[in-house]
Amino acid sequence: MSRAEGDEVEDLLARLGAAEEALAEEVRRSRALNRIAEAIGAGHDAETLVQTVVDGGVELTGAQFGAFFYNIVAPDGESYTLYSLSGAPRSAFEGFPMPRNTAVFAPTFKGEGVVRSDDITQDPRYGRNAPRRGMPEGHLPVRSYLAVPVITREGAVLGGLFFGHPQVGRFGARAESLMVGLAAQAAVAIESVRAREAAHAELAQRRDAEERLKFALDSGRLGSWELDVETRAYLASDICKANYGRRPDEDFTFDDLVASVHPGDRDRMTAAIEDAIRHGAEYDIEYRVRAPVGETRWVHARGRAAQTADHGGARRMAGVSLDVTERKRAEERQKLLVNELNHRVKNTLVSVQSIASQTLRTTETPEAFRDAFEGRIMALSHTHDLLTQQNWEGASLREIFDFELEAFAARDRIGFDYDRDLQLSPKATVALGMAVHELATNALKYGALSVPGGEVRVVWAVESGETDESPALRLTWTERGGPPVVAPTRQGFGARLLEKGLAGELSAQVSLAYDSLGLACTMRLPIRALEP
Repeated sequence: MSRAEGDEVEDLLARLGAAEEALAEEVRRSRALNRIAEAIGAGHDAETLVQTVVDGGVELTGAQFGAFFYNIVAPDGESYTLYSLSGAPRSAFEGFPMPRNTAVFAPTFKGEGVVRSDDITQDPRYGRNAPRRGMPEGHLPVRSYLAVPVITREGAVLGGLFFGHPQVGRFGARAESLMVGLAAQAAVAIESVRAREAAHAELAQRRDAEERLKFALDSGRLGSWELDVETRAYLASDICKANYGRRPDEDFTFDDLVASVHPGDRDRMTAAIEDAIRHGAEYDIEYRVRAPVGETRWVHARGRAAQTADHGGARRMAGVSLDVTERKRAEERQKLLVNELNHRVKNTLVSVQSIASQTLRTTETPEAFRDAFEGRIMALSHTHDLLTQQNWEGASLREIFDFELEAFAARDRIGFDYDRDLQLSPKATVALGMAVHELATNALKYGALSVPGGEVRVVWAVESGETDESPALRLTWTERGGPPVVAPTRQGFGARLLEKGLAGELSAQVSLAYDSLGLACTMRLPIRALEP
């Protein structure tokens, strides 16, 4: 083989080797592009995605350093510049300020185009960022420089990809073309990730808001409901169903809702809904409902038209419902109590008038009248105090005796004998309270309690009625050990109250026996007149 032929073979082998190297480089780049595309398509978070892009750019360009500087806006509106690095530790940048829109960086951050330089230190735009001149001390040794803006399809600049190498002439047109394509992919991927993150954040906020709303509704026992105006499809929450006496797993349609409303309130309820739909008026109504078990409840429903249909009318209604049965019952009880109070006040005034008239008729001096009248008014007051303590639901017979005898010093000389206590109505409590006061006052002034050693015995029992009689309470007040007793020449207030007052108020039969051993009072009171 001649020398020329040998040189030709060597040249051919060299070109073959170069082609093989170029092919291997293209294969490496292709594989790198595939890895980057797969990583971008995996949908990682923004930080991971950016790092993948920077690492991939360094591999594709053969750069020694790579960085991605990008801006984000915090919820408070403040803008921050962040960055990801490849080929260098973060400490390499921590001592330097973030890039600004200087002559070298402005084209990238403004999205004006690619900046590629074989030796950036020779670029006329380099070193014009006062107060610095040239490369700062300690900065990465960048000579070859490639910067590509990352721009969305709408033209918004997200940031810039920057690559560097200590040697000159490292980045050619091929590297620039690859980075322009990578920047476009990165822009799409970053937008997608940010949109997904924003959607997730919004969804989380909505879930939090829904949970807070549900907690508030549950805490307030408020049921929520929605009504499709056209189809009459009705959606009720579990609490809303419970307000109408339905279980959570039961179907509850709009027809079921209307049917559950009390017939006396149904027309008013449907008219209120139709008015709210036609005129956009507030739907605010209270009505009675009949639960499936037969119980009658009160429900307060509120709502309004929430959307407008194509024809201009309401398309959807939404609102809340609240079981107000207890409030309605309380209002009814309050009304009854007010009426009862008015009745009792009138009765009390009549009683006071009667006490004053009868006391005046049976006393001879103003002093005697005052003492007797004050005592009887205090007795009436004591009975009212007792009833107030019991919410005017009545009192027991023993409580009446104990309460009325509390002011008497000799109450320890009054003994009791009975099988069981009885609960009395407010009316019976007042009447018997006055009777006990009169008996105790008389015993303290003239009878067994007026002298040492005198005693009173109180006995009661419930007697079964005869064939034509109802059960009755038989109560006796017997005095012993007091002064000799003689029948009075005229009937006083106490006697009238016992014999006539109890007869009129409680249909009682009362007899007073003025035995020489002491006064004995026997009462027979029908149980039906005493019961609450």
